[in-house]
Amino acid sequence: MKKLLSLFAFAAAASFGTASVYFHATVDIDSMDLFGDSDNVVHMVDLGGGSAVMLNTVSWDVLLYADSPSYLSEIAVAITDTGLSGYSLTPGVGDNFPGSDGYVGGPVAIPLVLADGFLRLEFFEWYDDFIDDWDGIWEEGGLTFDYTVVPEPASMIALGSGAVALMARRRRK
Repeated sequence: MKKLLSLFAFAAAASFGTASVYFHATVDIDSMDLFGDSDNVVHMVDLGGGSAVMLNTVSWDVLLYADSPSYLSEIAVAITDTGLSGYSLTPGVGDNFPGSDGYVGGPVAIPLVLADGFLRLEFFEWYDDFIDDWDGIWEEGGLTFDYTVVPEPASMIALGSGAVALMARRRRK
């Protein structure tokens, strides 16, 4: 019985394990207009494969370029769920000048539940110097997200029911 309960506890703990995903900018990503503009680059990343996901932290190691008169502090990425709830990350915060610079940071806690398992990344500008044209570029590097896949309730019920059935069967013997 103790073996069975410890096996069940291990299986339940394993299903709640954390994972990491690295979003790498393999080509330049333009930083265009204000948040929500149709010209902005948006990436949808399926982290859950149909299950809900809990984002835990984000880290970054990026090289940014801001074209004058834009500033490095204006280049940002929105980290949201598909309903647009979430956070924004501005690696060059405080650098109110154009040019190029690298930024490394994190991990920073970003507790965000992605109910459908999709992470939405929108690259945008806090101030739009060039309407419908790029103001800055995410030249290289990437973002690393640590997350936990949350098993659907039906899977947990099935797992629990199986454990109860095994315990009942064992008692009958």
